[in-house]
Amino acid sequence: CEQYERVVGKDNCVAFEGLKLQIPPDRYRMHYVKVKVRVHRYLDGRLAIFHGPRRLARYTADGQLQTPELQVVA
Repeated sequence: CEQYERVVGKDNCVAFEGLKLQIPPDRYRMHYVKVKVRVHRYLDGRLAIFHGPRRLARYTADGQLQTPELQVVA
């Protein structure tokens, strides 16, 4: 995959090639304003944002946030 470094804006979004990728709040931080992150672009066009080893969010090729898959517990 291709990797690009970006800085999160004041609106908690990452600008990437004309897209505005909103980072959802998580259990570690309420926001990532001014934090350096990496945008990964995969061969199929999907995107992901990473802070260190943690993936913060996944997106479709057109920038739509993808929700994590639900795990089925038997």
